[in-house]
Amino acid sequence: MARQAKSVAKKKATVKKPVAKAKPKKATAKISTKLKGLDGTIKLLAGKPSTRRPPTNPSMPQGTIEHLNAMLNDMRNVLDNYSQHLRALDRRRLNGVGIRKLGFIERSYEYALENSEFLPHYLTIERFGEDIQYFMDFRTLFDLTRQLSEKLWNIVIQSSDIAYTDALEFYASVREASKRRVDAAETIHHDLSTFFPRKRHGTEEPTEAKAKKDFNALLHGKHDGKLFIENISPKMSGGRRKLVDKTYRDTAQFKETEEGEFSE
Repeated sequence: MARQAKSVAKKKATVKKPVAKAKPKKATAKISTKLKGLDGTIKLLAGKPSTRRPPTNPSMPQGTIEHLNAMLNDMRNVLDNYSQHLRALDRRRLNGVGIRKLGFIERSYEYALENSEFLPHYLTIERFGEDIQYFMDFRTLFDLTRQLSEKLWNIVIQSSDIAYTDALEFYASVREASKRRVDAAETIHHDLSTFFPRKRHGTEEPTEAKAKKDFNALLHGKHDGKLFIENISPKMSGGRRKLVDKTYRDTAQFKETEEGEFSE
């Protein structure tokens, strides 16, 4: 009987275990309800690829770009009818108006309103006011186009940076493939490497700043070398100056020689 009682007690203990396991299910249910508000954000982020440098502004749809292009072309066609036959020489002959001249125009118009008897016979006060208003209208339009141009240029800079970064990443991939002797990679790398020319210091003419730097180094005993300057003043023909800068930056080995010659 004692053994049967112990077995019954063990069975009761095993029956109570599933009740204890129900607590984590309640906790996970609470967490899932808290994450419901993030469901929309998770769906949006799930379809977007991870980018190394995310843009600060959204990309403009292609339809919007085409719409802007059509509107700007229509504006250009309208302005062509009123801005033709004006060459660069004609623009230089015309009077541009800055802040000082604008103040002069406004002040003159105020005086003309009070003293119309001083107006020439061919210029009425109405015509004077219409000319000023005509100028101010187009000045306002020009300021607006400057703002539009600045905004468009911001988009141009952003898009050019993205395109140039893509090209650099492709070039880096081709360069690594060329190092591994992959077929066709060496030809592509050789062609693209011409856009990044390396400076050859041995064939460049020494500049005045470079000569002064080497002179100070030789004067204070920081480098071994020789600095020779030859100057021939112009006579019947052009003069000539020759600068030979030979600097030995290591006493045990000759490393660099720069020779340059230029005429006046």
